[in-house]
Amino acid sequence: MSAPIADQRQAHVPPIAPPRRRVRRALALAIALGTLVAGLFACYLRLSATFPVGSDGASNALEAWALLHGNWLLRGWTLTDVSFYTTELPEYAAVELARGLNPGVVHTAAAVTYTLLVLVAGALARGRARGREGWIRALIAAGIMVAPQLGNGVHVLLSQPDHVGTQVPILGIFLLLDRAPRRWYTVAATWALLTVAILADKIAIVDAAVPLAVVGLLHATWAITPGAVASRLRAQWFELSLAAAAAAATGTAGLLVAGVSRLGGFTMLPVRTGMITPSRVPANLSLALHGTLTLFGADITAAPGPGPGPGPANAATVMAWLHAPGVALAVAAFAVVVWRVPCQRDFVGDVLAVGIVVNLAGFVASVIPATAFDTREMAAIAPFGAVLAGRIFGPWLAQSRVAVAALAAAGACQFAALGYGVTRPPAADPELALAGWLTEHHLTDGLGTFTEDNLTTLDSGGAVRLATVSWRAPTSPAVCPQSARAPASPAPPVCTDTTGGAVPRLYQSSASWYDPLTARANFVVTGTADGLADLIPRAEILALAGPPTSTYRFQAFTIMVWNENLLPLLGGPPSVTPGDIGHP
Repeated sequence: MSAPIADQRQAHVPPIAPPRRRVRRALALAIALGTLVAGLFACYLRLSATFPVGSDGASNALEAWALLHGNWLLRGWTLTDVSFYTTELPEYAAVELARGLNPGVVHTAAAVTYTLLVLVAGALARGRARGREGWIRALIAAGIMVAPQLGNGVHVLLSQPDHVGTQVPILGIFLLLDRAPRRWYTVAATWALLTVAILADKIAIVDAAVPLAVVGLLHATWAITPGAVASRLRAQWFELSLAAAAAAATGTAGLLVAGVSRLGGFTMLPVRTGMITPSRVPANLSLALHGTLTLFGADITAAPGPGPGPGPANAATVMAWLHAPGVALAVAAFAVVVWRVPCQRDFVGDVLAVGIVVNLAGFVASVIPATAFDTREMAAIAPFGAVLAGRIFGPWLAQSRVAVAALAAAGACQFAALGYGVTRPPAADPELALAGWLTEHHLTDGLGTFTEDNLTTLDSGGAVRLATVSWRAPTSPAVCPQSARAPASPAPPVCTDTTGGAVPRLYQSSASWYDPLTARANFVVTGTADGLADLIPRAEILALAGPPTSTYRFQAFTIMVWNENLLPLLGGPPSVTPGDIGHP
């Protein structure tokens, strides 16, 4: 029996098209978000320029340039204890593909990285929430991070790749765990992505692998009840698998780094490790406190004044005070999550909280912290805390119109702080003028110190090549290269330099720069443009090559020129230390 005519007609009725109003609203939202992202990138690009490009960022740009020109394994390169091989270096290469080799590459890549970090933090704070609550959660996290503090805040977050960019893939991994189902392929993807992150930067072990393993084991352990151990463990297979994946990723990344080296690719310097003595704990605690405030843009004591160094109350100090609510929200959210950890309400939130604890504890106990710039070692605290603030307080703020109004006012203050930073003048780059002068005088291959060498090469677009040398007296001890160290030795042994004083420096350099068969260097650059960091003792320059044929002075630089190739005169073995620089 056939169906009624009305039912047949209803079955063939096409689906109702979305209302035009909904389409227009979605289009307007997409345009608004795109405009906001473009605006943030432009602001961060301008903000990055308020701090000069450093030698580390210049070195990363040169490494990416080598990748772009076919040296896929960076053969001959000695990197730092961080490779950035699978994170920032491909990003730098992409930027260089678009705009060539120049100092703007570092600023552009930094702006791209921080824009992505703000966006991913907002997405992770949003979680699975939708509508008004989802937007408020995302805006809290993004608002806390939107305006980095001038000075050391910009230096850490927006000047060069130094653990900040690693937070983008780490938050991406947490976002995957927050959204993906509890399936084996989610565990496999976590292992693969975490391996990639650790291969680029071992700080991912502290920021992601250890917190994932700890929280996975804790959740599995707390779920066990007497008499039902086996069944409860089976129910917690996902958490246990994530803990195993975190441990496996650490080992896999180590094997990949060793494989690259065996294939003739880059080598890396060892990570500085060791525990401090109790007497240094107060100093490290002070650095941790000021570093945390700096990362959140709220370090009042570091707000730049009208003159050099910290100054009296001014616009920058006011902007630092405006970040105080963000710090308070992050601290309160962290406390709430730590209190709730045994309840296992939010796996990702627990991982973020444990990550903050591991970061702070590792920073305070480490031998590394010495200056404000070492805040980069705990860069994860800012995005982790901002995400926790959004996830914890977003639902509550969404229920109150007064709270929403307060949130809007706080957001306006953050954008005011960002606008103030954007209006600051760009930093000077004395090496840019030096690169132009050397090019005009047809001096293209020379020697100098790390602080200015790779930067001058970058500033010249590769037209000038300055190779870094460790300058020291011929009788000074030299640190053995990594290949000569005993694997079980707790500290690098001292080698006696038997061939000369000045030697190639391994740190972020390519061995091809020092090969006299394929390279040439006929001048030395020394000066005080960066303080005493580039001042080479004259006696050690003369010990290398004798009196120069010509001597020029340009601004704060002295350029000594010889009519011979200086590379065959360099001694050995190569060193990882800068040598005896900093005085006449």
